[in-house]
Amino acid sequence: MNTQAIQILFLKDLFLSRWPMFGYLVGGLLSVMVTCLPGESAGFVGFILMITVTIAAGIHLIGALLLGESIDMTRTFIMSLPISLLDYSLAKISVVLVAFLIPWFGMLACLTIITFVVPEAKPGILPFLVLLFLFMLGGFCLQLFTAVVTESVGWTIVVLVLGNVTLNLFLKMLYEHPAISKLNKSEVLSWPPVVLQIIAIEAIVILIALGLTFMFQIRRKDLV
Repeated sequence: MNTQAIQILFLKDLFLSRWPMFGYLVGGLLSVMVTCLPGESAGFVGFILMITVTIAAGIHLIGALLLGESIDMTRTFIMSLPISLLDYSLAKISVVLVAFLIPWFGMLACLTIITFVVPEAKPGILPFLVLLFLFMLGGFCLQLFTAVVTESVGWTIVVLVLGNVTLNLFLKMLYEHPAISKLNKSEVLSWPPVVLQIIAIEAIVILIALGLTFMFQIRRKDLV
C-alpha cells in the first residue's frame, strides 16, 4: 500500500470538491439557522432544507468524485500512474465519505449546540435528530455502494429515490412511536432503549454498506 499515493489522490479530490463542499456546508448551516426563527412554519422549512441539502450533497459528491471519473475517462489516466487498485480504492472511497461528512457533521453539531443554547429549544429532540442524520448517512452509504458496484448514474438515482421514500416512512414511524414522539417536547435529554436500538441498527447498516463498498472495489480486476 502506497500511503503517499493515497494521500495525494485524497487531497487532489478534496481540493477539487472544495467549493461544492463549502457551499453545502454553508447551505446546511443556514438551514439550521432557519429552524431557529420564530414560528412553526420556519422550523418546518428549515427542517426540509436540511434534508434537501444533505441529499443533494450526497448525490452530487458521488456523481462528481466517483461516477464522473468513469464517464470522462479521468480514471483511465489515474490508473496509468504507478498506483495500485487498493491505493485508488482507499483514496476514492475515503474522500467521497469525508466530503459528505463535513456538511453532515457541521449541521448535526450546530443543531446539538442550539438545543442547549437557544432558550426555546427542547434538548429532548436531540435523539430524534441523531436518528434522522444517521438514517441519511446510511442512505448515502447505500448510494455509494450502488455507485461502486454498478457504476451507473441511473441505478444510483433509483437507490436515491427509494431512500427518500423510505426516509418519509421512517419519519412517520418516529413521529407515531410514543417513546420517541414525546422526546420532541421534552426539556430533559434522554435516550430510551428503542432509540439506542435504532441507532445500533443504523450503525450496522452504515458499516456493512461501507465494508461491502470497499470489498467490491478492491476485488475488481481493473477499473479502466
